[in-house]
Amino acid sequence: MRNEQQVAGNWAWKLWQFEETQVRYRENPAPGQASFRYRPGTRPVLISAPHGALHWRQNQWKGEDEYTAALAHVLAEQTGAHALYTVRRIRPDPNFEDDSDYKRTLARLLREQGIELVLDLHGARRRRDFGLELGTMSGTTCPDYQATIIQYLEWQGFVRDHSRSLDRLWVNCLFKGGSRQRTVTRFVWEQCGINAAQIEINAHLRVVRRKSDAVLYREDPDFAADPSRLRRTVQALIRIVRAV
Repeated sequence: MRNEQQVAGNWAWKLWQFEETQVRYRENPAPGQASFRYRPGTRPVLISAPHGALHWRQNQWKGEDEYTAALAHVLAEQTGAHALYTVRRIRPDPNFEDDSDYKRTLARLLREQGIELVLDLHGARRRRDFGLELGTMSGTTCPDYQATIIQYLEWQGFVRDHSRSLDRLWVNCLFKGGSRQRTVTRFVWEQCGINAAQIEINAHLRVVRRKSDAVLYREDPDFAADPSRLRRTVQALIRIVRAV
């Protein structure tokens, strides 16, 4: 038990350190700078996090998906994957419109780096009745890797028929990866011909500690993820990347 807590604490510290020092949910990028960053890698996998900060959709700012930028960065650091993630508020929402610098950069990287799989990370509210959801437009966008992704998630205890909601894995149920909107997952498959999967992560599995600039801070300032489930989520994602 002590070793498990120590491992969970190590992941939490890495994620918190990056999110606290590098991500500003409500700030514009500095003049001449992009809202997002690219971390180069050596594996043919790219981790995407387009909602790491506020994003402009349908004439309003929508709240950030907390810690998804940190997850993308830490996963890339640990596995050698490439990563593209938002660290300042971005306009327009790259997961809703194709005409965006984020997607243009993504398409270029996919061509230049020989990427075979894109994992697009998103955050679900804490009250959702699942821990993780995999969205592939009912299997369309990730024919080569969907079974592998599910296998590694299940090995970490995230199972489709689990009685505990935070250990429950949904597959193409609510967030299907782009059936009705121009998501990153849909763009990568349709425009670039590369396998892509959207992964929705419940707040209980990713929010190490709520930052004071978070949209939900006033509503729930003391919220924090379950350390064990956070550890299992990170380890499952690491194994998925390394399997490609």
